[in-house]
Amino acid sequence: MKLRMLYCRKNTIQQMKSLIRCSCIERNAMKDSRALYLVNGALGAGKTTLLQYLLQQEQYSGARVIENEFAAESVDSALVARHADEVATIAGSCICCSSSDELISLLRAFSSSTAPVIIESTGVANSLKLIEQLIVADMIKHYELKQSFYVLDALECDVERVPEAMLREAQAADIVLLSKIDRLPSEAARDLQALLRDCGLTNVVPMHFGKFDMTKLRSPSRALERAMLYGEDAQRADISTYSVIDVAAADITPNLLEDVWRKLQCAYGLRRLKGDIHNKIQSWHIEATPHQFRSNETDDQQNKIVIIGERAHEITHDIFFAEMQQ
Repeated sequence: MKLRMLYCRKNTIQQMKSLIRCSCIERNAMKDSRALYLVNGALGAGKTTLLQYLLQQEQYSGARVIENEFAAESVDSALVARHADEVATIAGSCICCSSSDELISLLRAFSSSTAPVIIESTGVANSLKLIEQLIVADMIKHYELKQSFYVLDALECDVERVPEAMLREAQAADIVLLSKIDRLPSEAARDLQALLRDCGLTNVVPMHFGKFDMTKLRSPSRALERAMLYGEDAQRADISTYSVIDVAAADITPNLLEDVWRKLQCAYGLRRLKGDIHNKIQSWHIEATPHQFRSNETDDQQNKIVIIGERAHEITHDIFFAEMQQ
């Protein structure tokens, strides 16, 4: 307890390492700890699709899911709820950036059962910060971190460079699941996999609509060790910010939104857009990055979009709708 109080006051890397070592000792002594899994990846990379697949596997049977969403309501929880025993949503903020009280309360409540727990983070979450919060709150004493998944969108990388934020998260994971790689030309796919190996990522596995070779899962998890190794990264502030725009009053189509996205993306350094839009006749689920814009018809009418990027917090409702009218 003294170590944890000292950590909170000084927040130094060395004290974090001490906490990790103590937590590992306590965890190894626990015989009835619950399995805990972390799922992370950029917005639209395929986290929810992966989650749906995992929940249908025997070892994740009866799992409880903690889903973190920027928007006030989750646009994906209905899909996950079809397979999970229980789904809890922490909405409106990122669990690695804001207070961890709600997350820790849910984990304590779920610890009354032996069922596994899966935490699905937001598109800009820092896994190392999240692990710190679990250690400081003494959750590693009650849960055994079994696996840390990172879903990497192949369409968001090139053969020369992996975006820094994505590489940091991939290095913190036990397994990197490469989604949408089938959409790349064969040579580009081979070059990307070679680049990832050169970056020190030794467990990169292709993922197709959430499915992957589960024999590639490694045990035990080394996420705690990586939290020690990359502790300095966990202390660094993430430059990504976000904005949630309510579009319920708008008569908007994918073509119009794509035009607005292209202008805002260049002006504000945006990385991701995700959400649902509608006009008087039809509704669409939208996912966009600087490299792609995808729309699919949907029955959902959440009427909210989440925008993520360096200056996304500057985009107000008025700014967004002003761009629509130009």
